[in-house]
Amino acid sequence: MRVVLVGSGVLPIPPPDWGAVERAIDGLARGLQALGAEVLIVNRDGGGHSWREYPFALSVPRKLRGLSRDIVHVFTPVVANRLLLSGIPFVYTSHSRHWSGARSARERFGFWLERRACAQATRTVALNDSVARSMRQARPPTRPDRIRVIPNGVDLARFGPRWDSRQGNGLLGVGAIHPRKRWDLAVRLLERLPGAHLTLVGPWSDPHYARSLLASPGSQGRLVLTGPVGDATLSRLYAEHDLLVHPSASELQSITVLEALASGLPVLGTDALSDEVPDPAVGYLLPRDLPPQALVERWATFALELLKDPHRRRRMGEAARLRAEELYGWEGVAKATLELYRELKEGPG
Repeated sequence: MRVVLVGSGVLPIPPPDWGAVERAIDGLARGLQALGAEVLIVNRDGGGHSWREYPFALSVPRKLRGLSRDIVHVFTPVVANRLLLSGIPFVYTSHSRHWSGARSARERFGFWLERRACAQATRTVALNDSVARSMRQARPPTRPDRIRVIPNGVDLARFGPRWDSRQGNGLLGVGAIHPRKRWDLAVRLLERLPGAHLTLVGPWSDPHYARSLLASPGSQGRLVLTGPVGDATLSRLYAEHDLLVHPSASELQSITVLEALASGLPVLGTDALSDEVPDPAVGYLLPRDLPPQALVERWATFALELLKDPHRRRRMGEAARLRAEELYGWEGVAKATLELYRELKEGPG
């Protein structure tokens, strides 16, 4: 099986420190190669500038011309729509957060491209059941027989717990420092959790917002914004903290959450994560549309109880790790993806 995976042309694959889609493509490529598939990645390093997906997309049909391949697999909507115009069939995995809502004109245009790519791909991969339902109900709809639910994966060897390093006072958040992630709610927890500290890992996508978090009441000496970090540091931070805080209300399937599960971390978040986090076995999820004050107070109550109870934290952490092993290891994800490829190669479109 000869497979071409097409990136966005925005970041390298694998990315040096950040890029969820790029991490997913790299993990899938390694998983497919371990199963004997021949994998070629077509991509370009655009220096992290999102607009560079457009010129890269224009070049993709030319890059594919002459390549011996059985499957082309695409992960971003601009590239997918360029292939539609060129008449090149492809498998499409949707990573768009816009399934949780598109507000601005730019987001609505991006979501239109997303829906069009999903509807016209030869097969479309939904990362969970919730997104699959949304695809079937969208305009244009994606045919149910063309949808496969295959989650993102996580490197189970890279991410794992260090139980003895956990002190019962460490909260961790991982993601771009931007208002849509609602990190201000996580920071407000510190006022209600004596002795706890919060580490936020991710690029400062909105520097003004980042500085406002550092200036929040009660955050002095208890809040650290690391910026982007390398893989070794990231896995260590997951391994040594006690609880993942993920307050975002607009998530498709968070690779951050999968990494946390693999690291044995209970998850504090919203029902946007309900496909991945069974509540209360490995986390505590609240309705995403609750008023901010109610979210903070209820999360704080749970977090305070959990941080005081090492045995409960350990039980939840072990359940989280087991869930990652059963559902999200790259070996299983790659096997399911390869079965989809074989279906397309051997059967009618």
